[in-house]
Amino acid sequence: MSIQWRNDTVQTRAMSSFWRWWSADGVRLLSAAVTTGDYGDLPDTVDAMVNAIGPGLSWETAPGDRARHQFCLSGNGDPGLRVLAERWRRSAPPPTPIWEYTAARQRQPGMLAVTIEAAGKTINLSRSRVSVTLDEDRARANVSFHHPAFTVLTPGHRHQVSCLLLDWLLGEDNVQRWIGTINAAETEPSDSLPATDLPDIIEAMTARHMHIGWTLKDAGSSKGPRTIIRALHPLRWIDHPLLDLHTAVQIGYPQTRPDGLPDYDEAIDLHRVEETLTAALGARGLLVATKTSNGRRILHYYTDSEDQNGRDIIDRFARTRPHVEVTHTHDPGWTMISPFT
Repeated sequence: MSIQWRNDTVQTRAMSSFWRWWSADGVRLLSAAVTTGDYGDLPDTVDAMVNAIGPGLSWETAPGDRARHQFCLSGNGDPGLRVLAERWRRSAPPPTPIWEYTAARQRQPGMLAVTIEAAGKTINLSRSRVSVTLDEDRARANVSFHHPAFTVLTPGHRHQVSCLLLDWLLGEDNVQRWIGTINAAETEPSDSLPATDLPDIIEAMTARHMHIGWTLKDAGSSKGPRTIIRALHPLRWIDHPLLDLHTAVQIGYPQTRPDGLPDYDEAIDLHRVEETLTAALGARGLLVATKTSNGRRILHYYTDSEDQNGRDIIDRFARTRPHVEVTHTHDPGWTMISPFT
């Protein structure tokens, strides 16, 4: 299938421009600013360069994990911007004892001991509470935050404070990885806990779902053809932020069974096709799910949209086999396979 690919030349040049400025002047200027607290017009300069990489990206500095300071470029929860932030990070110079670079906000649990201002109200974050409902089937935690100040804040401001708490408690990527719904409760839930308990709850969930394996589900109806879904679980785009190109490989097979599923020999042939293509892709791509129904199996792959070789391998593979169709879709966030997660 022929489609118009995104032209990322402007973004790539903007990243290169940022790192040239950083090496020439930025590291010196920002080191002085975070030390003295005198930023002058430096934020405007950095804002302009970050905006050139991708409108919607934001930046901030924080204490580093291995270095004295950390420079973070954040996509603010947007999968497409998270891809840009990751490309920016991977094009960075090596970290130094002074500066390290991250593509998402890192956890800062100590921030829950501070007081912040929101909508003109003073909020002592140490009084924050959280209620947690675990969805083990989806490996997600649904959270509801409460703070006494929420009674005088608008729903929008309550949500902003809740998201800020989550980023500080877990880190931005772990929010994407493990958190489902986020609620900002005006009334304290009866089962609330200190917000500082949340990281331990998520660490326990991480341990329970550490192994990523294949699940199998019969999703067909009793009146129609059977549908077999096989998918990785847990299925998380944030674990592979550069794999933003979805490719559906549709393989037709003879319908010899009344329920529409392949017979034994057809199933063996389909498995061999899948293994051959997956091996050809190697580390360039990831098979995340398959759907088999009514004479057709769909293999769902993700590759890096900037890696022409990945999609070329799939396209060449498809051209050498009958009854195979390929469709490519730019899909950061993996929305195309959301029914399987």
